[in-house]
Amino acid sequence: MSAQLTEEQQRKIEENRRKALERRAQRLGQTTMINVIYFVNTTGGPGHLNNPSGLSTGVKPVQATPNPTSDATACTSSSSFYNRSIQPAQAAVAQLPSNTFTPKAASAKKPCVSVRGKCVSHTEGRFRVEVRYHAQLINVFKSIPSKNYDPSTKMWNFSHEDYRQLMEEAAGIPSVYLKPLEGKEALDLTAAVSRARDSVTLSAVLKLCKGWQKPGAVLQGQCVLVSRTKFEVDVGYHVDVITAFKQMPTKNYDMKTRKWSFSLEDYKMLMDLLGGIAAVEVEPLPRAVILAFSARFDGREASSSDVPEADLSAIDSTITLSLMPFQREGVNFAVSKQGRLLLADDMGLGKTVQAICIAAYYRKEWPLLVVAPSSVRFTWAEAFRRWLPSLNPDSINVVVKAKDELRSGLVSIISYDLLSRMEKQQQGGNPFNVLIMDESHFLKNMKTARCKAALPLLKAAKRVILLSGTPAMSRPSELYTQILAVRPTLFPRMHEFGVRYCDARQGTWGWDYSGSSNLGELRLLLEECLMLRRLKSDVLSQLPAKQRKVVTVTIDGINTRTKAALSAAAQELARGHRSEKEALLVFYNHTAEAKLQSIMEYITDMLECGREKFLVFAHHKLVLDHITTDLRKKNIGLIRIDGSTPSAERQQLCEKFQFSTNTCVAVLSITAANMGITLHSADLVIFAELFWNPGILIQAEDRVHRIGQTSNVNIHYLVAKGTADDYLWPMIQSKMNVLEQVGLSESNLSDNAVNSNFHSKDSKQRSIMEMFQSSFSADDDMDEAVLMAAANDWEDFPPEDTSGQH
Repeated sequence: MSAQLTEEQQRKIEENRRKALERRAQRLGQTTMINVIYFVNTTGGPGHLNNPSGLSTGVKPVQATPNPTSDATACTSSSSFYNRSIQPAQAAVAQLPSNTFTPKAASAKKPCVSVRGKCVSHTEGRFRVEVRYHAQLINVFKSIPSKNYDPSTKMWNFSHEDYRQLMEEAAGIPSVYLKPLEGKEALDLTAAVSRARDSVTLSAVLKLCKGWQKPGAVLQGQCVLVSRTKFEVDVGYHVDVITAFKQMPTKNYDMKTRKWSFSLEDYKMLMDLLGGIAAVEVEPLPRAVILAFSARFDGREASSSDVPEADLSAIDSTITLSLMPFQREGVNFAVSKQGRLLLADDMGLGKTVQAICIAAYYRKEWPLLVVAPSSVRFTWAEAFRRWLPSLNPDSINVVVKAKDELRSGLVSIISYDLLSRMEKQQQGGNPFNVLIMDESHFLKNMKTARCKAALPLLKAAKRVILLSGTPAMSRPSELYTQILAVRPTLFPRMHEFGVRYCDARQGTWGWDYSGSSNLGELRLLLEECLMLRRLKSDVLSQLPAKQRKVVTVTIDGINTRTKAALSAAAQELARGHRSEKEALLVFYNHTAEAKLQSIMEYITDMLECGREKFLVFAHHKLVLDHITTDLRKKNIGLIRIDGSTPSAERQQLCEKFQFSTNTCVAVLSITAANMGITLHSADLVIFAELFWNPGILIQAEDRVHRIGQTSNVNIHYLVAKGTADDYLWPMIQSKMNVLEQVGLSESNLSDNAVNSNFHSKDSKQRSIMEMFQSSFSADDDMDEAVLMAAANDWEDFPPEDTSGQH
């Protein structure tokens, strides 16, 4: 075959070159077309360049003589021809008139724009984008928090607050141009072109996620992210693979694990080399990982890990000044993630106060919905009243029954179970723009009614704040719905997530996602995109030794007889027809019965939240029996120490609790187990009932707060409205504050309790509380004897069984 180009080949080459020059001239803004005519001589060889139009190009005719000896020399001649052909265009541009578009200005122009659109006003505070379909642009639209699609007009509209984010991301798409909204400044096109260039690099890396399977491969492996800047290749030995590894500038071999790791900037080069080895198949990094860490793949300097400080000046100072440093960091992190995050701090680190502060940052976007376990609905309401004094208490709506109105307040609080029974109310009305999901691991199973009810709300919300002290890292499948709630685009399909992180196996009845794999990579991905988790050990220096918390519970579930008895006791006390002490004790005894259901709800919630060891203190035998029976029905391990427990057995029971590796609850009598035992393997104490003597309560707390305790201790007091607790709690509080002032108590209860001012504004409350003060302060020993006798008399005639109502 002749090495010489034919006349037809030369003609096509010149035609293509001329078209390329014309396109380049158009991009550079030239108004005059560059005409280049290439003459072919009779022998078929290249002739010379001429410019008959008279346009001065400053280029001398170029003569090129091909070597007809071989194909290779023909290719070389063709290559040199292309190199020389660039010169006329460069010279022509250099001599353009001064009023034409210069190359420097052209560098800021987006190349190859194929889709043009514009931003126009939509409604007050919102704008819409009028543009034809473009897949990459639609993905950008879906990532904007305030997105809304109108099916009737087939257009997307957004809040003005997200205008800059949308325009910046759209500017990063080389083929799209959006005309700015009237009155808004246009973006810097130079920066946009730079982003477009980065987008091209990212696109090349993302292409590696497709078509990597090799049916004939005999050796399989995978890439795994091991840090924010490095990845590891887990693959067996192959000589060609090792050769490829050694060519990487950032290669590192770990003698212990016998694995190679590399910097992310070498990822594409390495994957291209491995892709050329037919016998080896290496699974690339997931698309989600590449998008999350995109800045590290092209050698750019990694972005600073410091989260910018959020401006909290518009939020009540009551809450902002109370935040510990790590809690302030949590709020900053949430704002940097546009109010969409999973806050997975350890229990006792103040997730509630952080969530309220984050929600308050977006207060202009309310209504706000809080979904929480049933036992803490009123605790949330009290927390809002305490931390946000500027919020009208009447605007807080706690949904108690399925018939209640879900949207009657600016802040609505509902339980998971009630939410699943109110689907009709969810469909109508304005969406909740801000959503707090307390104990979000309740959503771990997508098939449950609570999850099906929550997902539409999560999808419609602009800000989503998930709270969970147990993020279930060992079972990634239980995290999927929470990831979907916060970042729907991260893993749109469960199967993709399951194969990578759940060690998915296909069985006879379908796929099994109950396993786990690549957990280190998953943790890095979640921390980069949506999750913040601090352990107590991380922030122990900022925590007090004890943290007391008041949990306000409800007695709505009690039967009619108990409710009537409780009401009669309160009225009898107020009228003063019998002795004060006797009336107070009757009120106290009826309170124990009224709290049974709410006590078990709270203990059950603690177990479902993953708490494996904790103490529950109560006074009445009725309450201790009820807790013990219920836990045994649930097959929960427990120990019980009360006044009937022989001294010889106490130590054995304590050792059983201390060294148990399974879930274990210590059910303890306030008066019989407040001293002489050590149970510091737990760091949570729940007081199911109150006791008038704070010294006894402090001694009971110290069963876990002792030498050997390496964590801070959380103390939860369950307080029921409409009961004797309304009067006992303020009395305990004032007494404990006195002890603190004289150095006999380590912490001031009113300062450290999450909410302490829960009691109602009943005009008779002060006088009843004074009765408690005077009746139970003169002689504590006598008080205890009288109380024990009354309790025994009460339990000789136990109330009717209400378990069927629980």
